[in-house]
Amino acid sequence: MFAIDPQDSLALNDAQLDIIQRAIALEPMPVDERIADRTYEATATNEAGRVRLRNFTDPKISRLTAYRFHRENMLNEHLFHIWPAEGFDFPALTTVIFEMPQVLILGADLLPIADVVFDRTYYGRWMLGYAEVLKKHWPALVEHRAGPEPAPDPYFTNQIGSTMSVLMYLKHTGLEPAKAFLLELTEHWTTLHAQAQPRTDADAAAVEARRVQLMTKAYKALDYHSPASDGLASVLGWTGANLMFDHVFGPDLEDQGLDHKRTYLEVEVSPGTFSAPRSH
Repeated sequence: MFAIDPQDSLALNDAQLDIIQRAIALEPMPVDERIADRTYEATATNEAGRVRLRNFTDPKISRLTAYRFHRENMLNEHLFHIWPAEGFDFPALTTVIFEMPQVLILGADLLPIADVVFDRTYYGRWMLGYAEVLKKHWPALVEHRAGPEPAPDPYFTNQIGSTMSVLMYLKHTGLEPAKAFLLELTEHWTTLHAQAQPRTDADAAAVEARRVQLMTKAYKALDYHSPASDGLASVLGWTGANLMFDHVFGPDLEDQGLDHKRTYLEVEVSPGTFSAPRSH
């Protein structure tokens, strides 16, 4: 068993933010004080824990979220999530490390905004560098592997109904190799941001509709219907959990309030928006 450190000794979010801010002039977004940087004591209804969340934006970024969630003696979650801004279809970035007493879970993906089912050129335009990063770090990760990949789960589902492109159980000795991989992937993402240009072609409106649906409906609903929401609520209550989801994915298109578990229906993970090939 591995002791769950109440302090953020890994400092993964800080290191990822440093990488992004060296390359991009981020603008801070307001964060509700209930989840910005707060320790929660145990009560009759809630477990003890801690949360820290930061949000940023820039002309090419709808929202960047860095958050660490601590559930006393059970979990440290280190999440980093970046969504492209309106008019852009370069990949979103999501990375996560779960520290748990028995095992680590590492997850990472560059999430396509254009529909890769219809636009296979997306891989050639955006994913080759990702493959090089993964090839470099894969041997060190596999050395610390702790069995087969986690079973399919809403939290780890990407836009085409499969798990994240990197999803693995690791022994606790794999924490530093996992961090090294995510830092280099974050560095690589800054090059995609630098290359990205807004869509101006005939399919721009369709791709934009897909971006909004993925961010505010599909991914939000998938995560919400996973154990992630109940885990957050066990410490933060449903108000805090709902605030976390709104800060990561943006507010609901129709307000559902904060103080109860929400309902998300009609989730379309891959609606089939055609995306024409592009030159870069």
